[in-house]
Amino acid sequence: MTRRKTSLFVALAVTAALAGGGYWAYEHREPQFEMQPVTGYYRSLKVKDAQPVETEAVRGGVAAGLGYVENHTLPSGQFVYAVNLNPAVKVAPGYNMVRHAGAIYAIKLANAVVPDARAVEVMQRSTKFMRDCCFAEVDGRGKGMWEPTTLTFGKSPQTFKLGGVGLALVALASTESVHPGSTTVEEMQELARFGHQFMRWNGEFGPRWVPSQGGLQTSGDVLYYPGEMVLGWMALYEQHPSPELMQWSVEGLMALARDRAADGKAPADHWSLLATADLIRLAERDKVEIPRGVLTDHAVQICHTILEDAYAPAEMPVMEGALVRRGDAVTTSARLEGLLAALTFLPPDHPIVPHIQAAAHRAMAFLLRAQVKEGPHAGGMPLSITTLPANAGGDLQKFNENATRIQIDHFQHSVSAMARYLALRNAGVL
Repeated sequence: MTRRKTSLFVALAVTAALAGGGYWAYEHREPQFEMQPVTGYYRSLKVKDAQPVETEAVRGGVAAGLGYVENHTLPSGQFVYAVNLNPAVKVAPGYNMVRHAGAIYAIKLANAVVPDARAVEVMQRSTKFMRDCCFAEVDGRGKGMWEPTTLTFGKSPQTFKLGGVGLALVALASTESVHPGSTTVEEMQELARFGHQFMRWNGEFGPRWVPSQGGLQTSGDVLYYPGEMVLGWMALYEQHPSPELMQWSVEGLMALARDRAADGKAPADHWSLLATADLIRLAERDKVEIPRGVLTDHAVQICHTILEDAYAPAEMPVMEGALVRRGDAVTTSARLEGLLAALTFLPPDHPIVPHIQAAAHRAMAFLLRAQVKEGPHAGGMPLSITTLPANAGGDLQKFNENATRIQIDHFQHSVSAMARYLALRNAGVL
């Protein structure tokens, strides 16, 4: 099927789903966001002072992050999952394949702005490890990624997580994009098809598939999983367009938008922002009509939540620029990824845009301060920029032990944020 015919088919399918009668009209009705209070708020709010971070500094942060992951990947392709800068804190064994796949995606983003042949080799090795250890056929429904107990040291039955299927697809497509021939379209399509098995009739997802418990589990929703799955579909669509991938992606994001419009607020779901950015970019590329206005309103609601959570305590200047309390560099990184993705599709004259730009500059400066500068873990990102004093309150001992912990997902989010920031600076968006 030609791209033009594919685009027309998707446009007709999506239009029918959103504007048709009966069942479809009810389930795919457009969410009714109350946007005027949000736009009015940002129109009247003073933009915080912020200076762009020099591109060379950000490039250095990306290169250091790549150096960290290159030095913390085993010959097998498995990442060193966690270390602690405090030698007195014991690191318990365990692994998370969702984060493993996400780290492969981060290397792709970083390599696009700071080319690194050694990092590409790490991608290939880690993708092979992921495929060999954790891919399995699922009752003729496609292929999924799970986590063997030899990695997790747990006792759970074989479980396929929606987010794991989505990011495994992202990882395969990422490695294929820099090293063609590393996978096949059929393998990626198997993951995509299985991911669709998690989607219910109204566009909502179940979070897990447990074969020994009857398949799809519809309780215990995980905030980030739907966005991760849509991102996977879009990663495959970019290389091999198909109307199904576009339609499934629109349905998934529209379901999130509907639920959040009904709630009157949206959570800080950065993965949905990343997925929305790719969906809009690829729909524009292929001239596919999608409900862009609704998706943009949903994204603004998410960005509003992130900006409202931003925390700059005067009593601890070192935390200036953090997007969450207690100088959490990892959550700041993830949320910054989402804000930067939103800048690629929000109208430049939208009143929230200058506030996102200012927050992005301040958060990037914060992350570069938090990144480890020297030693065997140089380039790594600890959970927090600093430990907290005795009067900070809460479970201080546990927080301070984790503050110096570096995990593979810390690399993933921090380097992804740096790479996105650098790309936007190079493009003149920031």
